[in-house]
Amino acid sequence: MNATRDQFCAMCSPADPRSRTWVEIDRQALVRNIQRVLKHVPPQGQLIIAAKKDAYGHGMFELARLVEGMDRIGPLAVATAEEALALREQFPRVQVLCLAVLEGEELARAVARGVILGVTQLDDAAQAAQAARAAGTVARAHFKLDTGMGRLGLQPDEAAQQIPAIEALEGLRVEAVYSHLAAALEVDGSAQHQFGKLERLRERVGWGALPIHWGGSDALVLASQMPPTASLRSGIAVYGDHALVEELEPVMTFKSRVVFRRRVPAGTSLSYGMTFTTAHQTELALVGVGYGNGYPRALSGGAMVLIHGERCPVLGRVCMDQIIVDVTQTADQVHVGDEAVLFGRQGE
Repeated sequence: MNATRDQFCAMCSPADPRSRTWVEIDRQALVRNIQRVLKHVPPQGQLIIAAKKDAYGHGMFELARLVEGMDRIGPLAVATAEEALALREQFPRVQVLCLAVLEGEELARAVARGVILGVTQLDDAAQAAQAARAAGTVARAHFKLDTGMGRLGLQPDEAAQQIPAIEALEGLRVEAVYSHLAAALEVDGSAQHQFGKLERLRERVGWGALPIHWGGSDALVLASQMPPTASLRSGIAVYGDHALVEELEPVMTFKSRVVFRRRVPAGTSLSYGMTFTTAHQTELALVGVGYGNGYPRALSGGAMVLIHGERCPVLGRVCMDQIIVDVTQTADQVHVGDEAVLFGRQGE
């Protein structure tokens, strides 16, 4: 995809008006979303924005530029050493939390550059402490507890057995404890059960004064049940895709162009597998995007495209670089070169 005009994307090419597919990012919508999400964070807590995978495709560096110096913004959370180190190099004043467990040279470089480490057990913590001692510094760490997600982290009983040894490590400072809500809303009482697990562990090991943060955008609607000092990690909500916070707006718009127009009679089969056959004379627009551009093949025969503000159905299977769209209702308006919005907004 190519970024154009007033857009950014750290992984995109420079603007090119000849591009057939591109994404547009509304910076101000992103800022407004951050401000709206912050209203749902407990009053003394921070918002930790998930910036992994190039900020969900919205541009990791541009996100860092927007939030640098913004009130109540915690570290940017990433998933790899590569992301963490790139952010620290470009934005040394922005705090970065690496949620993945690092080892070897990646760990040494992250410690040296002041990346906040996610540690899950004594072995992780010991390696981080050793790297810090070798570098003549102290490694900053957040301790991950598994309260029900089943991914990284130890169960509370296991964690309680290891935490005294972790605290005794020279060269490591645990600054917070965190977890992830597995089913914030889907399962009755699940979130409260997870809250209880973390709080009981903190009391058991004397970490009651340590900051905590919870991940999962659904946690936003449960903030009132958390301590006032709790922080929240949020990704998809910040970027505008979250039905539970109605005031959020989409930040990214994915666009393409009409590359061919035709009229076909009733009984014409379309695309691979001939899964769709026209029931009447139909006006078609071929749009220059497909699964090779990141438009999912799973949308075959079930998606809509905005052309001149009208919702036009995708017919048949998505190809590698083309989709077929029914524009019968607006045939007189649709021409080769016209903009087609795959998701997002048009004409605003």
